[in-house]
Amino acid sequence: MRVEAKLLKQLKQLKIVSEQTAEWLNIEIFNPELLEREQLGYSMDLEGNSLINDEEGSWQADWLVIGHRKLTGDPIIIETAELGQQPVAVLMHGMGDWNAGSYLAGSVLNFQEAIQQFIELIAQKNDNQSTWKITCMELEQLMTRIVSADDYADKDLWESLLDPAFQAAQGMEADLMKQVSEMSKCGMTIKEIAGELKLPLKEAYGYLKKVKEL
Repeated sequence: MRVEAKLLKQLKQLKIVSEQTAEWLNIEIFNPELLEREQLGYSMDLEGNSLINDEEGSWQADWLVIGHRKLTGDPIIIETAELGQQPVAVLMHGMGDWNAGSYLAGSVLNFQEAIQQFIELIAQKNDNQSTWKITCMELEQLMTRIVSADDYADKDLWESLLDPAFQAAQGMEADLMKQVSEMSKCGMTIKEIAGELKLPLKEAYGYLKKVKEL
């Protein structure tokens, strides 16, 4: 199996970029130099026999596996024969055929740019990747930007891929709500709470409001 030089270069860059978000994004991009072995079980069996045929729901000749979802193993593919873009999609394992799936991006470059936006958000908000400061709302806004910029991008799929990040955000927000609640019970004003937790006043008030709604 031969991957054209331009696409191979794009996949190498995608691999580098995706590894920067490995802790927070539920995907693994394979080594572009070893893609032939990653097609086993999809376009070919272990003996190298083709699994491609004309049956409904069978694997297509133009599909190239470039990675998978970590939790489920669902393959991430490129539709290499698509005119114009070569979109990127995730197909679903265990359905009996390969008809089920959703698009991630209209091209490898679009996919990379979407991940790059996530990297920039991490750099902007977090001191480092072990100190999570990104809120669920900010992740929602990121997904909206990704989907708005690419007609192929499926928001539900992106949300599932960003699940580790959402879990981190939910944990952070739960901890902040607990701290805000305790400080409020001690008689601190919202301005004092915001200053103590190094939060924008509006954000601190939002957490206090959520605490009172519980």
